[in-house]
Parts: sequence; C-alpha cells; structure tokens
Amino acid sequence: MLQLFKKKTPFIDIWSGTPEIHCHVLPGIDDGAKDTSTSLTIIEKYKSLGCTRIIATPHTMSGIYDNTPDTIKASYDLIKNQVEGLKLSFSSEYMIDENFDTLLDTHTILPLHKNYVLIEMSYFQPPENIKELIFKIGTLGYIPVLAHPERYAYYHNKHEIFKDFKSRGCFLQLNALSLSEHYGESCQKIALKLLKEDMYDFIGIDTHRIEHLNKLEQMKIGNAYITPLKKVCDTTRELFI
Repeated sequence: MLQLFKKKTPFIDIWSGTPEIHCHVLPGIDDGAKDTSTSLTIIEKYKSLGCTRIIATPHTMSGIYDNTPDTIKASYDLIKNQVEGLKLSFSSEYMIDENFDTLLDTHTILPLHKNYVLIEMSYFQPPENIKELIFKIGTLGYIPVLAHPERYAYYHNKHEIFKDFKSRGCFLQLNALSLSEHYGESCQKIALKLLKEDMYDFIGIDTHRIEHLNKLEQMKIGNAYITPLKKVCDTTRELFI
C-alpha cells in the first residue's frame, strides 16, 4: 500500500522540450486532424506544453490512406504559414504492407530525419517477412524506427523479439500514452517493462486529437521510471532537435 503514496512526477516536466516525432496533426489526410482549424489548435497545445519541434507523420497505408510525398506536402502547405514559434516538418508513418516494398524500391520514402524511417505493423498479426524487411530497409540506406512496439499484442509474450529487432538495426519508439492505461493494462505493462530495461530509443506522442495531449498533461510517472524516461527523451532531443 505504501507504493500508492509515493510521489510521482508529472510527465510533462520530463518530456517538455522533446521534439515530437510521431503525430497525426496534418489536416484532412488520415485519422488525425480533420481540418486546418483542428490542426492548428493541436499544434498550439503542443506549444503550450513546451514542444518546439513537430515532425508530422500521417499514415501511409495501402487501400486506406494512400498517401504519397505529394499529398503529404499538400496538406503541410495548408498550414505551414500559419505556424509560429514552433518548427513543423513532415514525414510519414509507413505501414508494412504489400505496397511498402514498392515504396522502398522506388525510394519514395519520406524519412523522419536524415535516413530514419518510421514504420508500423498491423495490430492483428505481424508480417511474415518482418526480419527480412528490416534487413532490406537497412541495405537501402535507411534506418527503421518501429512505432509503438508495446501495442503489438502478439508480441507481449515474446519479449525477446524486441532484442532481436534491435540487434538487426531497428530502433524502437515509445508511445508516451502507453505509460498510462490509455491503450489498456497489458500495453502499459509491456511499455513500462521495455522502458525500465532501456529498450526504447525514442519517444513520440502519436497524437491524433487534442484529447491525447490533455491526457498527457495529467499523466504522472513513478520514481522507478523517471531515469529511463529522461534517457529516452534525451536521445530523442539529441537526434531530432
């Protein structure tokens, strides 16, 4: 019972000043901000929380969000001149699907920064060739960053897979809200375990709507996780600032 009364630290106190490298704030392009007004409201909220750089990462998902560098830039262009006091750029979150190979082969990838590429997998089952794809991404000169590994329930009892991914040159990105019960207790448990074991390389919020940032503002972090969280925020700042 004593654990319940131990002081916790507001998440924002640790995260403030960290670039946002995974969010869905570009207007009308995926399941994130629906229009320019919503987009600008979310960005203003980021500013109020101490964020000075956002890399917008709308989904590229075959048959659902068939985004291209041109469609993403067009959405960015709608708001770029209205954003002040914060650096906004764009990339994408790439679903590993039947079209991803083509994007790699044709080099129509928008990296997060330099040659880092944000990828995600289906929540229902992993790609059969995930290890081969990680290898291919590397051979083409890119560095894969796997979004929210804690959210893939089929890996929750296969903890060693994350070490295997990292040994193959794949970086892991934590969704901040996974540290709460936002995605469920099982996801939270895995996220805290991976964090405490220093498995994460970067952190992102994965904001789709302003309510996500409101939840973040209320989130507190237990003492056991403060040091590893500071570390992952620092590595994100060092690379993406």
